[in-house]
Amino acid sequence: MLKQWLAQSIQAGYLTVGMLALLLGLIGIVTPLLPTTPFLILAAWASAKGSSRLHNWLVNHPRLRSPLAAWRNEGAIPSSAKRMALVMLFLSWLMLIGAALPLVGLVLLSGVLITIATFIATRPTPTHEQSTPVDNILLYRDMPVYTELRAYSDPEAFHE
Repeated sequence: MLKQWLAQSIQAGYLTVGMLALLLGLIGIVTPLLPTTPFLILAAWASAKGSSRLHNWLVNHPRLRSPLAAWRNEGAIPSSAKRMALVMLFLSWLMLIGAALPLVGLVLLSGVLITIATFIATRPTPTHEQSTPVDNILLYRDMPVYTELRAYSDPEAFHE
């Protein structure tokens, strides 16, 4: 009886953490100083332990599925999310400068923002976003490669 109550309490705790993290992640979508992705990752982790229904909703949501899958499978952040996060971090830093904080506070918060920006920038890009190297592009049969055409290799060929 006590063991079952304890298990249900722990599950309720995970569900609560997942819901709070999801709420903070959703608020972070529209608030520049509050990050979205870490809260969504925390929500996915906690909901996997607390509520299969919430977890399934998160990982199957049309907007959240791709970044969560990229993080879960590869530890990667989509390039569009990276760009948005880095721009928002920079704008947040500009807002801190305009807030007339004491120098110590500004230096500490700048260090935190730089650390977060470094972490985000050094995460890999998902493999489905990486471009195909030129060497791996298949050429049509019996079609010349453009770099082998005389007009591309010799600009004077146009003037003959």
